Amino acid sequence: MKNTQKKLKAKHFRYLTQEYIDDPMTYLEDFFVNGTRIDYWLRDVNLLINIATNQQMASPVCINNYYIKELIQQVEIAYIIFKKCNIQFIENPLLFFSKKADYWKYTIDGTYTINGIESSTDSIARFFSYKSLLQWYEVLDDLWIKTGNADDEFLSNQADEILAILELIQRLAVSLDKIRERGALPGLHYSEENLTLESNNQEIEQIGAPTDSDIALTENKKSSEFYPKKQVNLPLWLAPQVFSMEALQCFFTHKCLDGWREYIKYWHRAAITENCFWSANSDYSGSSLLFTYSCIYSLLEMFRNEAELRKIKCTLQNAKQQVTLLYPHPIPIKYEVEKYNLNYTSAEQLEDSFLSIANLINHHTKIEWDEILYDWLEYGLSYEAYSNAEFSNQTLCIRDRLINIIELAYVLSYKNEIEILDTAF
Repeated sequence: MKNTQKKLKAKHFRYLTQEYIDDPMTYLEDFFVNGTRIDYWLRDVNLLINIATNQQMASPVCINNYYIKELIQQVEIAYIIFKKCNIQFIENPLLFFSKKADYWKYTIDGTYTINGIESSTDSIARFFSYKSLLQWYEVLDDLWIKTGNADDEFLSNQADEILAILELIQRLAVSLDKIRERGALPGLHYSEENLTLESNNQEIEQIGAPTDSDIALTENKKSSEFYPKKQVNLPLWLAPQVFSMEALQCFFTHKCLDGWREYIKYWHRAAITENCFWSANSDYSGSSLLFTYSCIYSLLEMFRNEAELRKIKCTLQNAKQQVTLLYPHPIPIKYEVEKYNLNYTSAEQLEDSFLSIANLINHHTKIEWDEILYDWLEYGLSYEAYSNAEFSNQTLCIRDRLINIIELAYVLSYKNEIEILDTAF
């Protein structure tokens, strides 16, 4: 019989890049050294479970979406290690202390052992013996929903199930950090053979449609017009807010609608024009650019996450074919005493502002948006301009698209107070 092999690919997972799949140690180093520390992460996980179980234990700082996405990615990397290292299933995954030595090692030293011997694979084996990867997706999706909805019950408030989930997730995190400390995957010597799986006993679980995002933001495809560089590693403080009218209105307390539009226009000009940049000697300082970058990034991520939660099916867009144009007839609006013209928004888009924003964001994948904003930040602070002429031309469409999103977000945030003055031209 022919022995076929399947290579682990990013398309099988939600948030993993191919770089992390090929070398899980890179992820472990990025997460537990460059991103956080194991003690911090265990507290974050504990808070997530607390919030989902009882909203009275919610923290005043709400960045749950970010932590849950990080948690899903961590489960995915654990699955990669589970498969690559050929870790075996355990018959009783919740039987943590088979020997007294295991109990005393845990209570005295805080280490996880088998027959008194520390093991970095035992917790991974227990984790995927208790639930499959697909089942863990369902649990974490439920966790995501419940952290933002006080009316729902996490895992139907089954205390025994919740405690088991918390213990397994925390044990998994500790084991992954231990693997990082040792500097190599358990029992593996890196070679080409380690990067493939034999299909007879290592078949990859296919991630089914019920838990995949209905928004087609294919994060592992890159259009040819983007620079072929590695995925941008974003700083932790870019964690998005949970979607709400208050969060949207807070966005516009920093700058009015005209202010945001002008900042985006200048940002675009600074990115594509040589010797035009943000500096401390102008109204467009480097610190204000960094603030603008973080606000725009968080705004896009907030809408993207909310669209996923609402299961909105966006219209698939082609960034090259769909071009946002400056409309010849602006739509005048009034909010309190302020009057504005919506120059980049159509009357059709105003019929469903949220869906229109989701469709605009869907012109690019998340990875592409990360690259776009990061490149604009880099070139906005630099004397240099884009060296790629074709890509520079496309940035005009991106600029218009961002302004279109800002205009729609403004209308959405004050939808009950905004008056459309005239739409007859």
